Amino acid sequence: MVLHDHGVSRRHARLLGRGGRYYVVDLSSANGTLLNGRALEPSKNQELRAGDRLAMGSVEFLFAPLAPAPVDVTQPMPAFDARPRTSTRISRLQTELEMQAIEAEDTGRHRTLSDVSLMPPGATATLSEMEAVSESTEVSEMTEVSPPPRTLTATDSEADTSTITAAAARPGSPAARAGASRKAWAGLSAAERARLRREKGLTLGGQLRYGWAQLSPRGKSIAGVLTGLVIVAAAGTLLSVFRPAKGPVKPTGPEPAALGLAPLEHSFGQGEGVTWQRPDLKAFGFEFASPTRAVALLHYQARDISHAEEVSISLNGVELGWVPADNAMTDERELTHLLPLGLLRRSEPNQIVFDNVLNPPGQEPWRVWNVYVEVVPVPELPAEQLLAKAREEATAARQFYKQKNVGSENLFKSWKHYRSAWITLEALDLKPELYDEVQYQLAQTAGELDQECRKLMLDFQRSLQFRDGDKAKATVEEVMRRFPTTEHRCHNLAIEKATRYELPI
Repeated sequence: MVLHDHGVSRRHARLLGRGGRYYVVDLSSANGTLLNGRALEPSKNQELRAGDRLAMGSVEFLFAPLAPAPVDVTQPMPAFDARPRTSTRISRLQTELEMQAIEAEDTGRHRTLSDVSLMPPGATATLSEMEAVSESTEVSEMTEVSPPPRTLTATDSEADTSTITAAAARPGSPAARAGASRKAWAGLSAAERARLRREKGLTLGGQLRYGWAQLSPRGKSIAGVLTGLVIVAAAGTLLSVFRPAKGPVKPTGPEPAALGLAPLEHSFGQGEGVTWQRPDLKAFGFEFASPTRAVALLHYQARDISHAEEVSISLNGVELGWVPADNAMTDERELTHLLPLGLLRRSEPNQIVFDNVLNPPGQEPWRVWNVYVEVVPVPELPAEQLLAKAREEATAARQFYKQKNVGSENLFKSWKHYRSAWITLEALDLKPELYDEVQYQLAQTAGELDQECRKLMLDFQRSLQFRDGDKAKATVEEVMRRFPTTEHRCHNLAIEKATRYELPI
């Protein structure tokens, strides 16, 4: 006998009949067997008497022996009813077959025989021996649950035998599995079905498994297709929302056209990734206002310049020069052009124009960004004193350049002194011979600084690729040592990197 109760073990107890008397034996079950409220000793026969109460888990039996009814042998036996019987009495043969199936297929969750039990014709349904076992009620295993056993006639046995033989020909087919599932569910009683619904209704997963088990094969196919379409649509929506757009997103508002002391991070020109598309030229306005004598410097970065004479720079309609072509340090270098004092309009609007002379008719890519104007005051001194000051700056620059390998910041100091000497000499109307030397050394030290900056930025990117936060932080600190002030762009670049990746400075 199979009891659907979690407190009943797989082999819980056995009922025996000998010489007209009945006995119960506990088979070392986990929760024990109670007879009239007292636990039975395992493996010991205990005689049953009329009125005894036998408890296994939450199930309780009342033992009452049945007196055999007199049989009139002169009357013919009625034919067996072909419909399924509702009696709960089980034959000894069926009990033995069921127990053998349970023992032969022990997978942790216990299963009974199929809904068809074959009995030899003429077998009687007498209670001689029963075993109580436990069976799982998981919906995912409903295909294995069997309905209550029933007694068949010879005609039913032959019909069911042919059905089993036909189904066994395709044991793994979907139709066979679906048919077994529907038979199993149809064989459960209304109480068992209600209990399954209550148990599975406690969790969302149980409700989904329960609903899935009730679907037909066609319904499962339709549900699977619809679920797949929903998943694909959701994934596409997420990708479209979170996928980064190609190139920077064009900012809202008017296009910047005025220059100041802060760099314009927007890019201008033509090509993929350019913020503001200007195939031909880009014009900027600024005001030059200084109470004392000063020098104005144009700072910018440029890329995708393929020719040395492709993009020209002009101030107030006068051409100043050309944007240098790309090299290995294009992304790190900062370009500088001196704006002649004679062309500047003090306290009036001034205009700087970047003009790609190849467009149109060409469609050459080019861009400039981080554009700004720096105004550097120049001391109001006689020409002799200005020249003496420039020589002092140049001498200090040479000393630091010789010691560039001794201290990490010496190359930067050399560049800074050469720059100061150059700006001082720009205040002179007549340029001495020192002017050419200072310009050359300034370009030399600036190129070496750009190389150092490029190397440190590559080390920083490599540290990010290998997820080495300590090394990335050490690289930023090294940049700050070699470029201690904002006069060189590498200093600001290190701050940008540290801020983006949340590194302490």
